Amino acid sequence: MVNNIRSVLKRNLLTVVLLATALGLAYALHQPLRLFPAMVDWKTISSLSGLLLITTGIKESGLFYLLAYRIARKIDNERLLALFLIFLAAILSMFLTNDIALFIVVPLTLTLQQIVENDYSKIIIFEAIAVNAGSSLTPIGNPQNIYLWHQWGISFPSFVKEMAPLVSIMSICLLAMIFLCFPSRKIDAADNYNSVVDYWLFIISAILLVVFISSTELGYETYFLPIILLVILIIRKGIFLRCDWGLIFLFVVIFIDVDLICRLKAVSHLLAMLDFSNIHSLFLSGALFSQVISNVPSAILLTHHSSNFKIIAYGVNIGGNGLLIGSLANLITLRFYSRRYGYFSFHAYSLPYFIITLTLSYYLLL
Repeated sequence: MVNNIRSVLKRNLLTVVLLATALGLAYALHQPLRLFPAMVDWKTISSLSGLLLITTGIKESGLFYLLAYRIARKIDNERLLALFLIFLAAILSMFLTNDIALFIVVPLTLTLQQIVENDYSKIIIFEAIAVNAGSSLTPIGNPQNIYLWHQWGISFPSFVKEMAPLVSIMSICLLAMIFLCFPSRKIDAADNYNSVVDYWLFIISAILLVVFISSTELGYETYFLPIILLVILIIRKGIFLRCDWGLIFLFVVIFIDVDLICRLKAVSHLLAMLDFSNIHSLFLSGALFSQVISNVPSAILLTHHSSNFKIIAYGVNIGGNGLLIGSLANLITLRFYSRRYGYFSFHAYSLPYFIITLTLSYYLLL
């Protein structure tokens, strides 16, 4: 029992820290706990919950894992394998969210590593960078985009169109770094690996995803969420238990923390000194704030001071890379990354990528 509690606390350490911060701030600011629910954007939480249920169903179907494995085992070149796995992670993150994409691609990479006995730890680091880049394209790719999409009030295709220039820069830089960091040398092909695919679960989950995106565009996602929950419980109730509900609670706490932080006089004075009407200042604030408080809180914080959602989206999505705290996807990756000094290895690639993409985006897009 004690070990189970310890395991849960360790897995959700960030949530525990942020919750303690919220309680401390509420006490210091004399804010009663009954006001906490009003500080949360429940529309965004509903969207995130629905997507988490659906994409967990897609992941549990096993189809993407099987297809990826069959393709990967035919590749006998290290650079080509890296290109495939890294851009697979980027593409999946556009539609399955960045964390779900990692939960699919990273275990696949680790399995291949065990079979061919090569060290693919560098590929895993680049997969984290890739999901931060790829998920930036769509409004359902990551939590900050989901939130900004609701605030922005534009259609799914319009959001993609606005984010395409930024993602193009991030993708080109990622491609260049792959060619520089991975040699074109022969590797042994992976052996056969059997996995069971639930095609029925995949089809139902894919249909739910399309319908849910449509309901979100129409503003009915809150009403459609109970239907998704009911369908999931009927077809495979185990999916409900496998969902990372701690992630949902984490974002609830983030909303509360940001609201309380904004009430601090010192923070208010600091933010008042910044010119958020200037797109360059707003962009840099989004990217740099993300290095300190992560990109989701940064997005929420900046929308309190500016309605230029495009520039905010640019800044916080660039800010997903860089320091480990920049994105939850980075923290998830480090859970899989068991090598010693993994923290330093991660930043050896993530920080240069952040600096390069930040600089190019600043001069080419603003």
